Amino acid sequence: MGVIAEFTFRHPDLPLVPTLEETGVRYEVEQAVAEDPDRPVLFVWATGDDLDTFESRARDDHTVADLTVVEDAGDRRLYRVQVSERTAKPLYPLDDRMEASRLAVTASADGLRARLRFPDRESLSAFQPRVEDRGVDVSLRGVYSQTDPVLDDEYGLSSKQRRALVTAAELGYYDVPRTASLSEVADELGVSTQAASERLRRGVAAFVANALD
Repeated sequence: MGVIAEFTFRHPDLPLVPTLEETGVRYEVEQAVAEDPDRPVLFVWATGDDLDTFESRARDDHTVADLTVVEDAGDRRLYRVQVSERTAKPLYPLDDRMEASRLAVTASADGLRARLRFPDRESLSAFQPRVEDRGVDVSLRGVYSQTDPVLDDEYGLSSKQRRALVTAAELGYYDVPRTASLSEVADELGVSTQAASERLRRGVAAFVANALD
């Protein structure tokens, strides 16, 4: 059965990471093209307060061979980025060899975050050590089965976590002062108090990690 995994990758040679660290800009990969597997082309949407500085610094970034503006939407810009040969390239072509499909890839000064779908857990287990062999720091942030999918691409919540958080908020568990107890939330969810507590903690952790980076 297929699984979805969320990773954070950190390495100074990841595409545009040096520029992101200097400017505080973020980007989201819209498309990756690889006629040459060792030099992929990325189409990325960049957002931030100073895209002019980002663009200037990116042209001198050792991870970038060429950068072209495709579209300027004012508060964000779409760039075509020819990746340099000196880039660590943890995702492509390695993810294709592991039969993994990219669902979402974003990057900031804190690293590159990716959500990947793997055909099975064996493929997932083989992926991380192969990326680490390239000297890339890898953190596995979450694993979801196809039957318990991530509902929100932005916040990374499983269906059970989302329902637990919404139920707790509706009952008043997060009110000040609190108007509902953990046991009441658990009763509403039809689970034990311990299970409710774990879902809420994991849900909050996923929400904070994704919403607040």
